[in-house]
Amino acid sequence: MVRAPLIVLVDCGSTKVPALAAMLGAAGANCGTITLDEAEAHAFRGCNGVVISGGPRLFTAEPTLIDCFAFIDELSMPTLGICLGHQAIALRHGAEAHLGPIRRAPEPVTLWGNHPLVQGLERETVFAEDHCEGVSLPADFQRLGSSRHYEVEIMAGRRRPLHGVQFHPEMSGEAGRKLLDNFVAIVRGTSVSD
Repeated sequence: MVRAPLIVLVDCGSTKVPALAAMLGAAGANCGTITLDEAEAHAFRGCNGVVISGGPRLFTAEPTLIDCFAFIDELSMPTLGICLGHQAIALRHGAEAHLGPIRRAPEPVTLWGNHPLVQGLERETVFAEDHCEGVSLPADFQRLGSSRHYEVEIMAGRRRPLHGVQFHPEMSGEAGRKLLDNFVAIVRGTSVSD
């Protein structure tokens, strides 16, 4: 029997964290949750992956908020940032945040390239958006998806196993489940079949 990978879920204050934890569990991960305040002191030793949730705060309104995410600099295991977590990964790698149109509904995302995170998804895939802020693409990251309103909907690091999605896979039905399955497969060091 293959042991379930341990994924630490960093809760940034999102009401969607229970749904996210449930979907990671359904994808075969053993998921433990810590708060953003606990993340800086957490060594992340012994875990196989990290997921950083969304949250109700804005980097454009609180520029020093990025300091709460300094732990990202030390992560060497596969990591997925969602919404606020996505933005934090980008900003810790030199990107800039900007206010944009408020998006609070499902929206088509165009996928670019061939990456394990988006394996098995349609080139135009609908994901649930819930944000009004976006980021530029940081250096050494590949853009994997964009929408009509936001250029960097999905990204992946070229040198480190860091991934980010601006939307909420935990609220995106089958497409979101597939993306989280793919991330758990990345954590396991394997790819999933379609």
